[in-house]
Amino acid sequence: MAAEEDASELIARHATDELSAPPAAPTAPPAPSAARGAMLVTAGIILSRLFGLIRQRIVGHYFGISALADVVVVSFRIGNIVQNLLGEGTLSASFIPVYARARASGHHREAKRFALTALGFLLLTTATASAVGVLLAPALTWVIESGDVSHARQELTTRALRVLFPMTGLLVLSAWGLGVLNAHRRFFLSYAAPVLWSLSQIAAMAIFGAVLGERDEPLFMALVWSALLGAGLQLLVLLPAARALLGGLRPHLDRHDPNLREAARRLPGVLVGRGVIQLSSLIDLKLVDYLGTGAQAAMTAAQLVYLLPMSVLGTGEAAASLPDMAGDTADEDEERRHASLRARLGASLARVTVLTVPASLALALLGGEIIRVLYQSGKFDAAATARVERVVFAYAFALLGNASARVLTNTSYAMGDSRTPARYAVYRVIASTVGSLVLMQWFDVVGVVLGAVIAAWVETFALGWKLHARLGGLGLSAIPVARTAALGALSIAPPLALKLALPAELEQSLPGSLLVLITFAGAFAAAAPRLGLFDLRSLLRRRR
Repeated sequence: MAAEEDASELIARHATDELSAPPAAPTAPPAPSAARGAMLVTAGIILSRLFGLIRQRIVGHYFGISALADVVVVSFRIGNIVQNLLGEGTLSASFIPVYARARASGHHREAKRFALTALGFLLLTTATASAVGVLLAPALTWVIESGDVSHARQELTTRALRVLFPMTGLLVLSAWGLGVLNAHRRFFLSYAAPVLWSLSQIAAMAIFGAVLGERDEPLFMALVWSALLGAGLQLLVLLPAARALLGGLRPHLDRHDPNLREAARRLPGVLVGRGVIQLSSLIDLKLVDYLGTGAQAAMTAAQLVYLLPMSVLGTGEAAASLPDMAGDTADEDEERRHASLRARLGASLARVTVLTVPASLALALLGGEIIRVLYQSGKFDAAATARVERVVFAYAFALLGNASARVLTNTSYAMGDSRTPARYAVYRVIASTVGSLVLMQWFDVVGVVLGAVIAAWVETFALGWKLHARLGGLGLSAIPVARTAALGALSIAPPLALKLALPAELEQSLPGSLLVLITFAGAFAAAAPRLGLFDLRSLLRRRR
């Protein structure tokens, strides 16, 4: 418990974002490293997500919340499912911990060979998966869109999938490059590279939509082909960076590599966990498909709003902490190892909580302003904004649970345990499906999201309970509960007061929405350092 007390003292003396392993754990890196790594991941993700939102705004402008917009959602969602199953999530759980631990143990030559062996087998896997996806595109379309949809829509989805599966293969290979860069703590490029994927689509929409005047199906197919091009550009950026770190990119197929066998041992649990989560996504797609035209597009628009803070606070923090946690497991002293892991986990959960509480309040209470600024134009009208606002409100209650679950899951992966997250992912899918089936009867798309919210908290509490038993604690004393609550109240009160004071016509306009959101950002920026919770200058400062 000494490690938890040290972490608590650090958070009281310094900014939350500078928490790291306590002095009692000699294997930990200098204190600023974890926070700085999280900052770089955050910066890359913010850049990527901003361009993603620009892309989505343009897509919304041309397709609105229509039947064709639903095709866009379904086609890209199927590609994302395969990417998440084979790509970043799986590599984070199996490749990065083994590679980072080998490097932390001083076995750099073996680590390099393992990375190139993983690349060789990944090339075979992605090539096979892409070819199978192209061949089975009609069957996949039938499974996903066997509801009340037209034959023409199914044909269009099939055409899109035959382009998007090769795109997915390129993105999976990019995830390997991301894993190498992350293990070497080169975070920014790996998470900023997806900007190229979004830029390619933005350019295609500008050229074919604004300049050439294409609409409907031709414009949609231009979007699909530009996504394939963007995936290739992303890979071309990440591979040279990985090559510079490894000294070469010649893949191996050494089945006897002990590190590969260790990664393979973790893989079944990871695939089950990721597969169950993707199954949940497919179930949600099917459920929403029966809720009428535009339901898919409304849910996806809300998801993109939610995923900006979720990616920054959950994915970013988990990705930055994973290499350090995996390195800690190389320490043979169990007590010292657990103390270091508790401190890192507590510091990560503290950073997540401090930033998630104000973000959740903004999603819940300022969702209309956010959607109006991000989306409302062209076919995405005020009615679409009102529909999406209700879904964003529901997503706000999942933010802290999902962000914490990401950190807890990666802690399990760092410790070599991929079975526990897989088992609890099954619980999550069951809870999500049952909750969605019940609640959608009364709340439409919002009911599906509320089912996912309940499931997120079920998974978080289950993972936390298990890790608490294994580590002797979660480092929760590091979380400044009272100051975090004060930060949330001080951040949300001024924009809410302004929102109520503005005339209705101005409040519902783009300038009025911008003014409210700027007020929220200013209130947060003023309150956080005064509460001793967040200081941008301290985050940017390097220390040796």
